[in-house]
Amino acid sequence: MDAPTDAELDGVQEVKTYPDGTVVRVLCMRTNREAYPSGWAYKLHYGATEPNPPHTLNDGTIRRYDNSHEATKGHELHLAPDPDPEIIEFPGMGELWEQFWSEIPKAEFEVP
Repeated sequence: MDAPTDAELDGVQEVKTYPDGTVVRVLCMRTNREAYPSGWAYKLHYGATEPNPPHTLNDGTIRRYDNSHEATKGHELHLAPDPDPEIIEFPGMGELWEQFWSEIPKAEFEVP
């Protein structure tokens, strides 16, 4: 399966909670704000509905890619149990989307 295009990912915002107590939250949005030099604001989150350190971070995160602080810190991977995020190279939104879904045990959300 090919990675979704930028046009397909722009505006994707979805949350799904699973019977096993996990949750996936995704947000992908193009932006021209200076805080996001890549042109994207995104969060790709896989976590638990109830935090369970050290299996999760204190906020329930198991794995999350985001660029909430892109202009100052860059693109980040938050991965339990380490509370300090890893700075990553941004491969593009489509490639990061595919990477995220290949790393978590849930089926990829369909995009329009």
